[in-house]
Amino acid sequence: MNELEERLRAAFDARAQSFETSPDAWARMRERRPGRRRAIRALVAALPVVLLAVFVPVLLSGGPGGNTAVDADTLYQALMRDRTPEGETVTVDNPTEGKSLRLWFAKAKLGYPELCFVAERADAPPEGGCVSVDEEQDKPTRFVGSTLRDGAETALDWGIATQDVGGVTGVTADGQRFPGTVLRPSGASYRVWTVTYPARHDMSAIELTDDQGRALGRASRDVLKEQQRGVAVGASVELPAGVTARPHRTDQGTEVVWTRHGAVLTMTPSKLQEQAVAAYVEENTVSGLAREDVARVEFTFADGTKVDAATRPDPWGLGVTLFSAMNPASDPGRGHRVVAYDSSGAEVWSHDGTGRSLMDDVPAVGEVMTLPGELRVWFGGTSQGMTTLCQSGGVSPYGTSSCAGSTEGEMFPLKAVKYLPEPGSTTYLGVVGKAWESVTAVLSDGRRLDAAFLRGKDTPAPIWHVTIPAGDVALAALTVKTKDGRIDRHPQTDPSCARKAAGTEADRQALPAGVTALVVAPSCLAFFENGAPAPGLPGPLPGEKLSDLLTSDRPVYWTYGDTAWYGYASADTAKVELHSSNGLTATAEAVPDRFGQDVALFALPLPEGARFASGTTAIGYDAEGKKLWSTPEKGIS
Repeated sequence: MNELEERLRAAFDARAQSFETSPDAWARMRERRPGRRRAIRALVAALPVVLLAVFVPVLLSGGPGGNTAVDADTLYQALMRDRTPEGETVTVDNPTEGKSLRLWFAKAKLGYPELCFVAERADAPPEGGCVSVDEEQDKPTRFVGSTLRDGAETALDWGIATQDVGGVTGVTADGQRFPGTVLRPSGASYRVWTVTYPARHDMSAIELTDDQGRALGRASRDVLKEQQRGVAVGASVELPAGVTARPHRTDQGTEVVWTRHGAVLTMTPSKLQEQAVAAYVEENTVSGLAREDVARVEFTFADGTKVDAATRPDPWGLGVTLFSAMNPASDPGRGHRVVAYDSSGAEVWSHDGTGRSLMDDVPAVGEVMTLPGELRVWFGGTSQGMTTLCQSGGVSPYGTSSCAGSTEGEMFPLKAVKYLPEPGSTTYLGVVGKAWESVTAVLSDGRRLDAAFLRGKDTPAPIWHVTIPAGDVALAALTVKTKDGRIDRHPQTDPSCARKAAGTEADRQALPAGVTALVVAPSCLAFFENGAPAPGLPGPLPGEKLSDLLTSDRPVYWTYGDTAWYGYASADTAKVELHSSNGLTATAEAVPDRFGQDVALFALPLPEGARFASGTTAIGYDAEGKKLWSTPEKGIS
């Protein structure tokens, strides 16, 4: 491992919870960089963070061993210490406790939206917390919490919904359905959904409709279960704050899977290195492993919040102890100090990461540049043809810094969001390619904003940056004009496109495998599977056609949903042949689009067992069987 990789791995290990990601970052990593290079990029890209809240008791700090429980009103005040309410508070019945559940939206100290809750308990202090709204993903719903407990007869799941969600139905693993409720808090930018069901049933998903009852698709309750790998080799252990730990045997050895109400939070090695404590800070919780001699772990966050976590021996014979606790820190991304104590109360290990910044982990090469909005930008170096660019000063629920790696001439931008002062803004920035003359941001309303170029002293390359005010206008694409006059388009996929087009059944073009397609101005290309919104692809730029996005280097765009593989290619394409990364082959007939986009649309049933990792290829043929184009080996297109 070279010097840069070592620095990046250290940054990843130390600051994973503070990095941000763009909606298509993981897809583009799989697409662009097979093998070793992809792994290097993963070190500087963000890990998706599970946006879940759990029922956990909020305690007022009274020093080690001196926490004091609070009543519901005091708990509300504690949660709102650095927050501003947005809209009215709604109250629903908590069927598990026979008490009330209070829900409301708020703006965090840095301006991003959150859903907060306070739940009264029948025989225990009230519980509560706040969970951030993941606006990056723009999904119609997010699972947030549940009252489900051992011994409960009835449970309530709840979560966040966008304004276009009008109905929700809970679906169990055995196919039973339970109608839910969508609450519309006055003055709030989002809605709240709830589903009540018998606790003996395994709730697996929710089905969504709009206000007119039209299908908007399904959302899984186990939002990250697909990231779990390996075979369970021990029983689950329930820990405080709703966290469960269980060992799994994987290719990397034994790893511990940490879950919360059925959703995977993270997977961690079961062996400690030199440290006595390996802690993982997720939203609302802190959990991890400690040495066998550690009886208690104390965390002190940068805002002064203290968290005490008692350990318990692992029952699997791994030679570690386990811990988990609620984390009420208002800004956990600023780091923390951790101290480990043995059973006598003596300190046996400590580590202070308070105030540590991303620049400490990825030192600057050359000048640290300053952009409008107090953004700091620096290069982290170049290795194996990949240049690392970092920024600090943007805002997300997970921290204020991020890094990304790109090769020469590649468009892989960083994104820095500001919520304050209102209405806020988003800055896109990246490394300028040697052949680039200009970079332009194309907005959804057709406007073009030219990016500015800046080069710091002793930096590897210039950077480009452009800022878009927050509002109804979104980024449709980034375009690059090269010095020889070529225009390269880098479109953005609108994840809400199909939901916005849900009311247009009559205008859709039918394709095989139950797929329908629709182009909606100004830049939306929507796909549906059996009438429900499916993953989308880049739509036409304002004033242009889909055919303008196709080039000799990019002759096709494709993706897949739950049941089908589909996309679009050049207009003379009559047949598309799919070769999955695990050796399966399938053929789709392509037909001309009827929206005047000068492309051919295609779809086929998703081949059973097909994988779409690096190595997946597509080949296009004309009506005479002549090969027109083929894609290089890449992942999601």
